[in-house]
Amino acid sequence: MSFRRILPAAALLMLPGMAMAAVPPTQAAPAAATAPLAHTPHDPSPEQLEEHITALHTQLHITKAQEKLWAPFAQDMRDNASRLHDAIEKRRTDLPTMSATDNMQSYAALVAQRAQDMQTLNQAFTPLYAAFSKKQKKNADALFRQGDEEHAERQGDAGQAAATDSAAAK
Repeated sequence: MSFRRILPAAALLMLPGMAMAAVPPTQAAPAAATAPLAHTPHDPSPEQLEEHITALHTQLHITKAQEKLWAPFAQDMRDNASRLHDAIEKRRTDLPTMSATDNMQSYAALVAQRAQDMQTLNQAFTPLYAAFSKKQKKNADALFRQGDEEHAERQGDAGQAAATDSAAAK
């Protein structure tokens, strides 16, 4: 998975669309444990998260002097991922007994938590970005912009696939 493809989804950890690790075709996963939840963001594995943090550190060319600003940002990514994981697991557990309104409320609570986590992440990123050289800022701006464009394309592709599946079912 290329860094630029996962930047908006994993760096920010608040945007859906990060590709899930595939289960080998010969190994069937239990349906209840791995079934994707509609309207629920991807829950990156701890390994995916750490790989992303390492890749982001490299791509942003974090210097030794910037490490003290990088550490809180990286920790916020970990904390946000942990909260996201817990919220998704709770949603997954509760979904079979949810009414439609409970489902909507559960999703609304998840989105609200993600928005709050983005604010916290941005607060940690802002001083780090301010410490970047002009070249680092230009690089970060391009990486985040390109990541958002790729995320939008994936979302569009997913929407078209869902529409095709829906039409085929009729």
